[in-house]
Amino acid sequence: MARPHTKPPKQPLLIRTHTLTPEANDLLQQLSRDASDFLGRSISSSAVIRALIRQIAKQGPPAADALFLEIERELKDGVMWGSKKQ
Repeated sequence: MARPHTKPPKQPLLIRTHTLTPEANDLLQQLSRDASDFLGRSISSSAVIRALIRQIAKQGPPAADALFLEIERELKDGVMWGSKKQ
């Protein structure tokens, strides 16, 4: 008799709110459309963000450093939320 296949439990999803520039929103929407075309099903912007986070984690410090440099560029351009650490 064949054993029943069990799927691993799904991780719970946490609801978050993110602030995006119009340019970043356009890029996110384009990535979502491209992923939808590639995979043949509707892909949400949340799925794209989760995938980007996992990719940065997999690629390690060089990818994280590149990410941090992008954040620094935004800060220099005056895009910030909150205050500088004391």
